[in-house]
Amino acid sequence: MAKYNAKTTGTTQVVVNAQGGEGIKLSPEMEMVSLLASGLDGRFYEKESDRESRLVEVIKTVGKKDPELVAKALVYARSVMGQRSVTHVGAVAAQSVLAGNPLATRFYGKRDHKKNQGGIVYRLDDILEIVAYYFLRNPGMPLPNAMKRGFKNALEAADTYELAKYQGKGRAVSLVDIVNLVRPKPSEKMQDTFKKLMNGELKQFNTAEDKNTKSGQLIAEKVKSGEITKEQAEIELTEAKAENWKQLIEDGTLGYLALLRNLRNITTVASDDVFTKALNMLVDEKRVRKSLVFPHQIDIAFEILMNFYEVPQNRRNPLLTAINKAYELAIPNLSELFTHGRTAVVVDTSGSMRMCSVNMNINNSKRTNINSKVIDKASLIGATLVKGIGADLYSFDYDCRKMSYNPLDTINTIKNSVIQRTTGGATIFSSIFSALDGKYDRVFVISDMQGGDTILKNSSYQSYVRKYGQPYIYSIDLQGYGTTMFKQNQKLINLYGYSADIYEQIKSCEINPKAILAEIRKIII
Repeated sequence: MAKYNAKTTGTTQVVVNAQGGEGIKLSPEMEMVSLLASGLDGRFYEKESDRESRLVEVIKTVGKKDPELVAKALVYARSVMGQRSVTHVGAVAAQSVLAGNPLATRFYGKRDHKKNQGGIVYRLDDILEIVAYYFLRNPGMPLPNAMKRGFKNALEAADTYELAKYQGKGRAVSLVDIVNLVRPKPSEKMQDTFKKLMNGELKQFNTAEDKNTKSGQLIAEKVKSGEITKEQAEIELTEAKAENWKQLIEDGTLGYLALLRNLRNITTVASDDVFTKALNMLVDEKRVRKSLVFPHQIDIAFEILMNFYEVPQNRRNPLLTAINKAYELAIPNLSELFTHGRTAVVVDTSGSMRMCSVNMNINNSKRTNINSKVIDKASLIGATLVKGIGADLYSFDYDCRKMSYNPLDTINTIKNSVIQRTTGGATIFSSIFSALDGKYDRVFVISDMQGGDTILKNSSYQSYVRKYGQPYIYSIDLQGYGTTMFKQNQKLINLYGYSADIYEQIKSCEINPKAILAEIRKIII
């Protein structure tokens, strides 16, 4: 009896895609996942408002049959994928399908990061955004009872630091407004904090990184007692942070993933000597291999620094050099993905890939557009895969061409060779299979999944399958328009968006083609 490769049944809907060609309409469940993973920002073929409407409708469709899956998918998108705005819209849309369901209150509750269970409120400002969106779409209507109960529970579970950090002063909906709406009953320990919040007296001094450190707490006490001023405290705290990083780095006790997460702090406050030692740790081959860090985790750490923080000018080049080297050193960590068979990696180099910025998960609290076109990240994924697992590389637009590359080349060299193929042509998916060089066990197609042809009826595709059998097809959709160019079957794996967990999902896909839905169903609310 087949354990993982069970037979599936169901119909396949052929539709006209955004480019005018034929595509396969995703099932409602997979369309929902696609939208949640790729976000609501406008696309080359679709406006943001249209994507929002599509998300609302698909949540209602899935929710009629499986409201629990809707809730789990939204929590997964927020807590695992790091999505924000799309989950706020989804949380409002979900209230109609969760009405009367005992799950609803827990869904609108707080996510416990340590226990990895709970609801959609990953941070308290999620409440502010959900409520603001609800009132935008439902002017004059009261907040649903399940939302009120869930948000009340979330506030009662919050600590002083969270309440101070996410007050939302000056915004249309603030934390004070939420307290007035849901009437939490704080514990005796927290009553003074809530009183200060409501009186506008709750102050935040420490940053998230420093609040729970001994240094931050000691300096906060000095400010509170009047021993030092706030300005003096800022200087003292900077010095204390620098000393803390010095000790952690010189002792070698800072883990590799912690080093990546804290590159911004180290880059901005550490002394030149400590900064240099941190970069040496970053490119320590033994540390990279032991950590099993994937290359994209390093790329995302770099994107956070360069897009959202001021990196001192004299540290930019050394940092870039170290990041590039660390990325290369992490490539062997991909070798465990596929230990058998041949792999083809096919990158879409058509015109639409150059027109939009990529929507990228930069951490567990923020997902936004960055200054990279879709082709930049598509070519990076492609170069990483071909070098990491020894795959063959192809590019396609109006036709598909096999590309030669030197396995000893750097990732950037391979990536740039793909980008140079982007000349603005149309997207003809059927050209892929006539160009493939023999039998492949798996084919990665990295694209916005919008084609102007009919892959389903194309003789080259059918001939390939008849001659070599059906390969696994990994469809990496970087834009999320809601269609795919490939027919749903056991060997089609849909991966969505650009994030560090792409490789984590790939690891289990060939034994579980619906890996994303399987992971979503494991979510505990």
